[in-house]
Amino acid sequence: MRLRTTILMTIICPLLLTLVTFSAVALWVLEDNMQKRQQEEVRLIAHGLRLPLTRALSHHDPQALQEGLSTTFSLSRLYGAFVLSTSGQQIAGVGLAGGLQNTAMLQKAISTAREAEGYSQQSGQSFYTYLLPMTNAQGDVLGILQINRLTTGIERYMSLMTTVALLLAAAVGILVVLMVWWGFRRYVNRPVNRLYRSMKAVQGGNRLHRMTPGGAREFRELGEAFNAMLDAVAHKEQEVRAQQQQQLALERSLKKSRRLAEIGVLAAGVAHELGSPLTVIDGQVQRLQRRDDLPDDARQRLTRIRHETRRMEATIRQLMDMGRRHTLHPGQCSLGEMIHEAERLARDALHLEKAHPRLALHLPPRDAITVDRQRFQQLLDNLIKNAFQAGGDDVVISAHYSATGVVMRLEDNGPGIDERHRSQIFDPFYTTRGAGKGSGMGLTIVHRVVEDHGGHITLEESSMGGAAFVITLPAETLLPPDAITPEDTTFDNDRMENTDHTEDAMPRKLRP
Repeated sequence: MRLRTTILMTIICPLLLTLVTFSAVALWVLEDNMQKRQQEEVRLIAHGLRLPLTRALSHHDPQALQEGLSTTFSLSRLYGAFVLSTSGQQIAGVGLAGGLQNTAMLQKAISTAREAEGYSQQSGQSFYTYLLPMTNAQGDVLGILQINRLTTGIERYMSLMTTVALLLAAAVGILVVLMVWWGFRRYVNRPVNRLYRSMKAVQGGNRLHRMTPGGAREFRELGEAFNAMLDAVAHKEQEVRAQQQQQLALERSLKKSRRLAEIGVLAAGVAHELGSPLTVIDGQVQRLQRRDDLPDDARQRLTRIRHETRRMEATIRQLMDMGRRHTLHPGQCSLGEMIHEAERLARDALHLEKAHPRLALHLPPRDAITVDRQRFQQLLDNLIKNAFQAGGDDVVISAHYSATGVVMRLEDNGPGIDERHRSQIFDPFYTTRGAGKGSGMGLTIVHRVVEDHGGHITLEESSMGGAAFVITLPAETLLPPDAITPEDTTFDNDRMENTDHTEDAMPRKLRP
């Protein structure tokens, strides 16, 4: 059952029925009281005439009866008074409805010697008849006094008013039902249907749908609450999607870290086995170069062998470094000083001018961070060298310090990194440059160093048009200076080495 039908059936109709019933009962009580008062008036007249008429009837004096009726009863247009014998014959009378009598009512009054009353019809008019027995001292019925009263216009008007009132109440009830139905349809049904359509639209998958609030204040508030609920659900869905994406990214990062760790262990084992033979080869080449009878072309070939041997040593050293578990030695370091040192090494290794490409820094005035300087220097060396090799003119490094940690951003205006290479850019031995132009270990080492410090690195598109590497380090990176021991702040130059710039270094014995 619909809401408007329920309201009509359970509220409006019972209310109207109660109103009509109450009105009908009130009118009926009023009409009944008027009839009873008129009947009481007839009884009083009859009892007033009873004694003198009984005396005249006991003396068998019809003239006295007639005179008594005529002198005492003058409202002949409204009333009628008659004296009847026990056989029902009229002895004397005056007024309306002469001879009007109900045989059954008359016999009842005579047989019981008690009054009787009722309504009778004559010539299309209705009369109220009251019969009062007249008895002698012994209780014998001498005759019957009959008083007739015409049903007046007031009584007919009351009956008509009762009928009109009932019809008017019914008409008002119908009008009220129609008004309630119209008001309900306009001010209740429409807003509810609008809300229902909005809910169906959302159920159908239109999550961007919003309801236009309207109608009464309650419905406007309901519409606003509905829209607020949809906004909250959309916000929560966005948060869930963001968390899912973050979780997927963490899972991918974890898988990559595990894969790199496995590759590192394998590479460290291979590098350990190759280190000693390469050392022997390099030593034998040096002995051959010391011979005085060595032709010039052979000497040049031996130099090329030593050069390639040093490249292999550098790669092996990188593999061993990737597979080794590092114990960090954190200390307070100036990020700007480490960047300048990495820039100098990159320019020397790539034989670049100091003015090209340009390197711009945007660092806080106090740029101290708590990191392992040797490891973090490796990270900066590889990133800056890669940025210079990208072929752009400008490289920008910025850093932001906050209570949550450090966010460092390195970006260039080079050609960038193609979308198909981004998922493998941190994998070992993966490089976009040609053969012999890179080992593909630089960014792998960068990824390992960032993870060793508890952070993470991501590759994004730069606003300058090239690539942007974003490094996020935890809050521990910004430990206050008094939290670092003097031993931690020392920097051992012998521990610092950039594995991508060892090609020009003298060969040395590799350690496993």
